[in-house]
Amino acid sequence: MNSLNRLPKKTLVAGLFAMALTTSSHAANYISDDVYTFYHGGPGTEYRITGRIRSGTPVTVLSRNEKTDFIQIKTPSGKVGWMPADKISSGTSLADRFPKLQEQLKQNEADLAAQAEEIAALKQQNQTLAGENAGNAGKVSALEEEIVGLNRTINGMDESNLMRWFTYGGLVAFGGLLLGLMIPYLPKRRKRHDTW
Repeated sequence: MNSLNRLPKKTLVAGLFAMALTTSSHAANYISDDVYTFYHGGPGTEYRITGRIRSGTPVTVLSRNEKTDFIQIKTPSGKVGWMPADKISSGTSLADRFPKLQEQLKQNEADLAAQAEEIAALKQQNQTLAGENAGNAGKVSALEEEIVGLNRTINGMDESNLMRWFTYGGLVAFGGLLLGLMIPYLPKRRKRHDTW
């Protein structure tokens, strides 16, 4: 018979619950970034610890022992020691980059705030221009209607002037015709025969 079947079910459930609590309590912990690492007097852990160095401190690599995979380093204070290769990273440490990243973040936040203000001002200006544009569209429509009315008036005046000129021309022609017909019937002046 299986040994699990011999255990009471309550004990089994309690054991599983305790394991879940233990696992979750382990997952919630972490080691602080501000820690010290020890370095040795030779290329291995069997050598005496000769000092400690804070995480993120820049070091100069002097040599590497391929057999033990330890690297000889020189600290900023001039001390020399050996550390495992997996404890040393190339490039700039997070401790050095973090203040620069914070400063860059502040600058980016300031830039974003300035851009947000500029966007708000541009939106306000856009609304103002949209209102002015709507007013101008109304004025343009009124002016177009006025132009159409003036064109009708001008066309009417042209026709009126044309009729007036025809009328004047007809009257002048009729007057000339009457005058031409009346002239032969007008009394003629006698010539004087005055002699001196």
